[in-house]
Amino acid sequence: MPQNFFVYQRRALQPLLFWGIVSSILGALMLPFGGFTRHFGLQAAAWGVIDVLLAMAGRRRALLKAEALAEHSLDESAATHEAERFRGILWFNAGLDVLYIVAGLFTALRFADRPDRRGMGVGIAVQGVFLLLFDALLARDVERKFLA
Repeated sequence: MPQNFFVYQRRALQPLLFWGIVSSILGALMLPFGGFTRHFGLQAAAWGVIDVLLAMAGRRRALLKAEALAEHSLDESAATHEAERFRGILWFNAGLDVLYIVAGLFTALRFADRPDRRGMGVGIAVQGVFLLLFDALLARDVERKFLA
């Protein structure tokens, strides 16, 4: 492995952290409004907080493993195994992301006459689209850089 996978992983989770922070803030700013905007904002804020927590936990774990690898208390085969595991999680999540998009669009279309439900559905779909792009592109990148 030409580069420490765990250093890479820590950096690669930065966009998820940024997206989560921005989603949380913008979502919270939408809460005082009603109907579509409020429910879109609720989704942005809730998903954003979860994204921040996942990114922070993943970045912390990657930092600890990068340190262990640098101190030689972890070997390269463990890094390769972790890259395979991470790729698998990302592809699994990408499949879930497709379900989020479909569920969000279904909700928005099914309840088109209710602005609150439409906002909720569109909010879910938007989060799903970002996560699908993030997960799929990152999984491909991990495969290309560490498992080829």
